[in-house]
Amino acid sequence: MNKFVTKLLYTALPAVLLTAMSASTQAQSIRPRDVQNYLNRRADGRDVSLFHRMELCYSMTSGGGGLTISDRFRDPSNPEIIAGNGRSMTFNYRAASGYAGVYFPLSYFSRTSMLALSTGIYGVGSVWNLGNTSLDPAVSTTYDAKDIFIGVPIGVDIILGGEASLNKVDKVTVRAGAGVMPYFATGQLADGSQNYGKLGLKPYVKAEFGFFAGVEWKVKGMVIAGSRTIYDYSTGDQYLRDSDYYYKFNFKIRPTYTIGIAVFPFSFGWDNDKW
Repeated sequence: MNKFVTKLLYTALPAVLLTAMSASTQAQSIRPRDVQNYLNRRADGRDVSLFHRMELCYSMTSGGGGLTISDRFRDPSNPEIIAGNGRSMTFNYRAASGYAGVYFPLSYFSRTSMLALSTGIYGVGSVWNLGNTSLDPAVSTTYDAKDIFIGVPIGVDIILGGEASLNKVDKVTVRAGAGVMPYFATGQLADGSQNYGKLGLKPYVKAEFGFFAGVEWKVKGMVIAGSRTIYDYSTGDQYLRDSDYYYKFNFKIRPTYTIGIAVFPFSFGWDNDKW
């Protein structure tokens, strides 16, 4: 299912972006009169700065992961006998995360509906309890893993309501979007035995519900699709032809889910008109 969602997003996003660009270039000729009047008023000195479209979000990110460890070796007393051990475990986690972002109008469908390009910075710091990672039945070794993930989501949003009009009289906003998130991730096992730093790209989808109460507030939900490999380490010969020992350590994180509360700190400067 996760692979299907990822492929669907990668297939659909270029088409959405092309449609958005086409809609933007044709917008002047298809805008209704009230939208054009609204934009003309902006051009006459009531233009809204980028700060009015800026949001800050505190959120919780949850997800899960899986860890597989195995080895193979020849019995010292009888090299013809091959033995081995294996351990597999899964875990769930939750971590604090945050987002700061802005959006840029691409095309207006009406005074309170628009297509927008959104971007920002998303970050989360996680600690994963891996449990017993020892393959020796007589030894128990418990590790934690630490990870910092910083992404730059870039996507296309459909916005209905106040965040489209930037007007206080439009009390409710519904917003949904999809895009891709270039990211940098870095981390280590608690004992410092394995460090990593990786660049990558993940698709995401989101849905949001906003309301104006003094300033614009919003409940946000986002899914970052696709698994992420943290470690994929092996040593020796798997078939024990060139080595008497083989060891493999594989550690992946599954898709993550984020829910949070956002605020537009400068939305007190939105217009307050009666249309």
